[in-house]
Amino acid sequence: MTLIAELTPLVLGAVFVWWGGGGLLSNLEPRRVATTALNHLIRDVRLTALAIRTAAIATWTVGVGLLFAPTADLSAVGSALIGIGLLVYAGYAMVTELEPAAWRTFVRAGLVGVSGLIATDADQPWWSAIADQPLAAAATLALASAIVITLSRYPRRRQPARITLVHGSGVAAVRDDQLHKLAR
Repeated sequence: MTLIAELTPLVLGAVFVWWGGGGLLSNLEPRRVATTALNHLIRDVRLTALAIRTAAIATWTVGVGLLFAPTADLSAVGSALIGIGLLVYAGYAMVTELEPAAWRTFVRAGLVGVSGLIATDADQPWWSAIADQPLAAAATLALASAIVITLSRYPRRRQPARITLVHGSGVAAVRDDQLHKLAR
């Protein structure tokens, strides 16, 4: 279990740098931002985009902290908080039906939170753990990488759009998932 705790900051740090960098470099189109569950709470596309960028910066910062100071509790606790935040957001999006929340979203968020808690138990940096037990570390990192890749590449099943006819209006048909937007 000690080896897992010492290698967890490496895996989480790499994932967080990737996620945070992707969030910083992505094009946040106002139309896309407006459809997020976060915008449903904030109700201002510019502020929502700012919140998304701020979360990306925080994620990237925690990732860099995990990579370069893997035994620091602050980064590990930050990753646990990110996992909790992801769980809360996915739960809110699912309950309100504003965004699709697949099972893998919850698994990924739960793994991030649990991994953050495991990372708080790291006694030595990940590079020392790799040097001390190279074969076990390689096997552990291969398994962790396979899990991360599987959860990020798992094919999404497309839901067929259900059509509801709207009588007495200029709209011929509206998809059911768009009805909540028309109700505003």
